[in-house]
Amino acid sequence: MPPDSSITPLSRRRSRAFTLVEIMVVVVIIGLLAAAALPAYRLITIRSRATTVVNDLRTFSTVFITYSLQNGRYPDDGDPQVVPPQVAGQLPGNFTQRTPIGGVYKWNFNVPADGVPAKAALIIQAESGYPIMDDLDQLEAVDKQIDDGDLATGNLLLGSTNSLVFIIEK
Repeated sequence: MPPDSSITPLSRRRSRAFTLVEIMVVVVIIGLLAAAALPAYRLITIRSRATTVVNDLRTFSTVFITYSLQNGRYPDDGDPQVVPPQVAGQLPGNFTQRTPIGGVYKWNFNVPADGVPAKAALIIQAESGYPIMDDLDQLEAVDKQIDDGDLATGNLLLGSTNSLVFIIEK
C-alpha cells in the first residue's frame, strides 16, 4: 500500500515540550521547598555566628586569665578594639575587628561594664558604624553556648545599652 499522502511528517511527530501547567507545578514545588528551608538556614546561620563569638570570648578570656595568673593582676582597662599593651601579641587579630554579631570587643577592668558589676569582663558593644544585632534569638544562642541560656543571669549578661558582657571575674 502506498503511503497516505494526507499524513505529513509533522503530524506523525509528538510534541515533546512541557505544558504551562507542568512548569507551574514544578515552580510551586520548588517554592515550597525553598520556603521550608529558610527557617533551617536561619537557625544554621545563628548557630554559626554564636559559635564564632563564643570561641572568640573563650580565647580572649584565656589570654586575660593567663596574664592575671602570671602577673597577679589583670591588664589595664582598654578602649574598644584596642588591645591592652600588657597582652599585645598574645590576642588574636580578631579582637580589633567587628564581631560576627555586630559591635566590637572591649576589655574592661575595674570599671562598671555597661551597668553590670564586674571586676574583669569582655564586652561586645556597639560602636559607630558597628551596631550589635538586635535579634534576641542570636544573643540567646550565644548565651546558650557559653552560659545558662538566660541573658539576665550567669556570666554572660545583657548590659544597659544592649551590649553583651562576659564576666571573667565578679
